[in-house]
Amino acid sequence: MISILSHIVEFRNGESGLHILRVNTITKYLLKQLVQRTDQYFLSKADISLISTASALHDIGKISIPDTILNKPGPLTAEELEVIKTHAMVGADMLSDLPVEQQEAPLVKVASEICRWHHERYDGNGYPDGLKGEEIPISAQVVALADVYDALTSERCYKKAYSHEESLKMILEGQCGAFNPALLLCLEEIADLLESEFSFFDKNKDSTASSEREE
Repeated sequence: MISILSHIVEFRNGESGLHILRVNTITKYLLKQLVQRTDQYFLSKADISLISTASALHDIGKISIPDTILNKPGPLTAEELEVIKTHAMVGADMLSDLPVEQQEAPLVKVASEICRWHHERYDGNGYPDGLKGEEIPISAQVVALADVYDALTSERCYKKAYSHEESLKMILEGQCGAFNPALLLCLEEIADLLESEFSFFDKNKDSTASSEREE
C-alpha cells in the first residue's frame, strides 16, 4: 500500500517511478554506514528497515499541490515556491488525521517525522519549522540527503540530470543546503556504491523503455 500511494504521488509529479526506490536505497545505505561510523543514534537493523520503508511517503503531501505548479517546466515564482513548501506539513497532517490506533504505529510515526522535516537543514535554514542540528530527527536528516542526491542525479521537468560527480560536489560544497557532517562523510564513503547501483537502475530503465517501444 505504501508503494502504491507513493507511486500515485510520483505519477502526478511527472517523476520516474524509480525515485521512491532510489531514495529507499540511498537511505538504507546511509543509515548502515552511519551505524558503522558512530553509535550516537542507536539504530538497530529493524530501525534502518523502518526508516527506509517510511521514506517512501516523504513527498505524499505533494498530492495537494496544483499540477500547474508541481509540473511547471521553468523556475517557480516566490509565491509558487511557498505553495510547494506546504507539502511538508500537508503530508504530516494527512498522517496525523489517521485513526488514533494507526497514528501510534511505529511506521506512521517515522513517516510523519520524515514528511514534516525532510526539508529542514542542519544550519536551521530549512522549512517548515526551522529546526537546527539534532533537533531534526535522524530519519528526516537521512531522507533529506537521499532526496537531494537523487533529485540532482535525476532528470526533472525543470532540469537536466547532473552527473554523480557533479551532484556530490554540489552537496559537499553546501550548494544544496547544510547537512549533518557525519552524514556527508557517510555519503562520500558510499559514493562508489551509489554510482554502481544507480548505473544498474538506469540501464534497467533504458532496457524497459526499449522493450515497451518494441511492443
